[in-house]
Amino acid sequence: MNGISQTAKVSDSKAVIGRIAEWNDAKGYGWLDAGGKRVFVHIKDFERGQRRPVVGAEVSFTPGTDEQGRSRATALRLTKQGEGIAIGAWLIWAVLLVLPLSAGLFLPVPEWVLPTVMALVSLAAWFAYRSDKRRAQAGEWRIPEANLHLLELLGGWPGAFLAQRKFRHKTRKLSFQVVFVGIVLVHQLAAVDVIFGHLPSRLLLAKVGKVLREP
Repeated sequence: MNGISQTAKVSDSKAVIGRIAEWNDAKGYGWLDAGGKRVFVHIKDFERGQRRPVVGAEVSFTPGTDEQGRSRATALRLTKQGEGIAIGAWLIWAVLLVLPLSAGLFLPVPEWVLPTVMALVSLAAWFAYRSDKRRAQAGEWRIPEANLHLLELLGGWPGAFLAQRKFRHKTRKLSFQVVFVGIVLVHQLAAVDVIFGHLPSRLLLAKVGKVLREP
């Protein structure tokens, strides 16, 4: 087949996600489907040390072309499917929930209100992260980071915490993580304030007021 052994030229596009639609393992080439587009793929364009591709496997790749200008996938990498959330992450998640859920017992509302609100907003955050991950893989318009942070701030940070680890999304972007950690910290401090009858916030406001009144 013409073009199979030709060198691929990498485009300036970022990596996108596709799925192997046809694969001839004996000859080491096939085609993948990426958003309805058929793209040629050759075994030598896969990163080394990976398992052999099979039909249906999901791959990350950089769009490129061969010497005749035809679409060809480069920098291919089989994505890891079915990964769960590490036990350590679950433990951290559980510890972070202790103060906020305890604070709910001190609020002038039924005990079920706070856990229910957090669960519903966390569910919304989970699906927002999943949607944004899929959009990123497909090269589509993304969900604004401000929207994700708003869901976290409204009480959905537990769902966001788990979604980040399940979908491997936003975990390596430092600026995003700084804001996310800040939001979780705000919820922890607010919970402490509620548990201690708002004494910490009153003391802080008194201290600030004293400083402002000083000449």
